[in-house]
Amino acid sequence: MMDEDTTNITVAKDEERRGHRWIMLVKIVLPMLLLAAGGVGASYVYSTAPTARMHSPQQKAPLVQTETVRRATARIVLHATGTVIPARQIALKAEVSGAIKTMHPEFITGGVFAAGDEILRINEEDYALAFVQRQSQVADAAYALKLEMGQQDVAKREWELLRGDGADGVRDAELALRKPHLEKAEAGLAAAKAELSQARLDLDRTVIRAPFNCIVRTKNVDLGSYVSAQDQLAELVGTDEYRVQVALPVDRLQWITIPRGTSEPGASARIICGAADKSRAVRTGRVIKLCADLEEEGRMARILVSVANPMDLKSGDAISQPLLIGEYVRVEIEGSELDDVVRISRSALRDGENVWIVNDDGALDIRHVDVVWRDTDAVLVRDGLRNGERVVTSALAAPVKGMKVLVRGTADSAVAVGPSRGKYD
Repeated sequence: MMDEDTTNITVAKDEERRGHRWIMLVKIVLPMLLLAAGGVGASYVYSTAPTARMHSPQQKAPLVQTETVRRATARIVLHATGTVIPARQIALKAEVSGAIKTMHPEFITGGVFAAGDEILRINEEDYALAFVQRQSQVADAAYALKLEMGQQDVAKREWELLRGDGADGVRDAELALRKPHLEKAEAGLAAAKAELSQARLDLDRTVIRAPFNCIVRTKNVDLGSYVSAQDQLAELVGTDEYRVQVALPVDRLQWITIPRGTSEPGASARIICGAADKSRAVRTGRVIKLCADLEEEGRMARILVSVANPMDLKSGDAISQPLLIGEYVRVEIEGSELDDVVRISRSALRDGENVWIVNDDGALDIRHVDVVWRDTDAVLVRDGLRNGERVVTSALAAPVKGMKVLVRGTADSAVAVGPSRGKYD
């Protein structure tokens, strides 16, 4: 029994040793087989891979946008900014003293008056009484003059009688004829009439009227206020005309027609305020004067542009955006007209006064031009460009004269300056 058990143990140990040998064999042989297979596969891939061929690099011509040159007549338009100021503005003051008795309902800030409208009335009772007193004084002076005229006739007859009796000893003929008395009576009547005129004038001055078509800018008194002569009652601004004070560089004045007298018309202008509805925000004006001094801060020249009916009070109903005193507006002033020039986009101008041209061979040419006018969006060129040439308006990274370029599209985006006289005509 014991021998059988020993035999079984020996067999089990032999099987265990064989299992270990197989495991060791798999651990060693299998990786070697995998490495060998990988090497064979890599060798096959390497031997069958395509071979790259060497080529010289191809240069691709850049794509550009161009404008076609058209020589024609163009009108300069100057773009500037300005501030709306009154054309007529006064401080309305009282000429007599008294309490304000009545006041027009429109006498408020923003109230509108026509020329001659009654604005307010100062209590006139004292001035009416003074007027009656002056009338009485005039009547007394006229009565005294009539009496003196009667005395003149008596004195004349007495003087003739005295001279007829040989009364040559009377030396003072003027006193005998009462000439000083007559002069005094006449002067008294003239003084009484002057005082009556002054009383009538003071009575009329109790009624304060609008001196011209105006709007109330500020109001300083109210009903019942007591005012003295020369007290300011309000500030009035004329509504028939406003002006826009425009700042411009001094060198641009040469392009604007500035009148030297009232009969000479100035340059036309468009005033654009900041309204949401642009169709109602544009008004027309005209240059009337050049200010004598420069701005203190920017050293810019200043011109005045007149704008008629700025609040549309004469048209019946508002057709445009009313201008407001102190409003900041944009102004486009019609300048001189230039013949035989080319208008190109501002983006086409390079390095001050150079442009890029695409010639018939598709090569780039860098050319110097004579720029006579520069604006924010366009420039006017007199010399250096010919009709039909193509001017590059797009950007190039490294432009070189003679480099090949491709023009975008089959047709250029031509910007022609036609025979029109400008945007104001």
